[in-house]
Amino acid sequence: MFRQQLYTILALAVLPVAIYLTGCIRAASSDGNAATRSSGTVDSGSGNPGGETSGHRASDAQRRFPLDSLLTASVTIKEHVFRVWLAQDFDPKRDGVVQEGLMHVPPEEIADDQGMLFVFSDERIRGFWMLNTITPLDIAFARLNGTIVKIWQMPPLTLRTFSSIEPAMFALEVKQGTFARLGIAEGDTMEIPAAALQVPQPDAALK
Repeated sequence: MFRQQLYTILALAVLPVAIYLTGCIRAASSDGNAATRSSGTVDSGSGNPGGETSGHRASDAQRRFPLDSLLTASVTIKEHVFRVWLAQDFDPKRDGVVQEGLMHVPPEEIADDQGMLFVFSDERIRGFWMLNTITPLDIAFARLNGTIVKIWQMPPLTLRTFSSIEPAMFALEVKQGTFARLGIAEGDTMEIPAAALQVPQPDAALK
């Protein structure tokens, strides 16, 4: 009898704590879902495009710059919006991010509307390969004005060089087949936010 009474007392003591914690978890989830990322801005907070929090990714252990540590932005082509991780060759805090690109990132870590935008300091003929890159990718090279000058489909792990052919300032990588599926072709225009050409300050996180 004493043991049964003791269990009852403990249960009544724990119940309010459990209810309180459940309420906190739901409130945190609600706040996270309410967060939005505006097109035309660079987010220096979470590096996950669209504002989701993914936790640890399988690729994190092999990457110098985990995807969620990167700046993000939105790029539009023919009304199709891509949520992109930024790889800027002038970012002093991420020296080497352009060379790493999407190395070691498996397909399941890239959504159909996600990709990586490489931003360079000037226009010149660029060349990309797929060293340590395990996901088949499309790449679109674009000039400063956003005009796409060359599109390639790149198989995983190949050391073949894929050239922009013409001078380019941007390169957008997405999962292979995306551009064909959406009807995106050479001559189309990337709408790239001006902020992608700058590195925001640490306190410039999107509110």
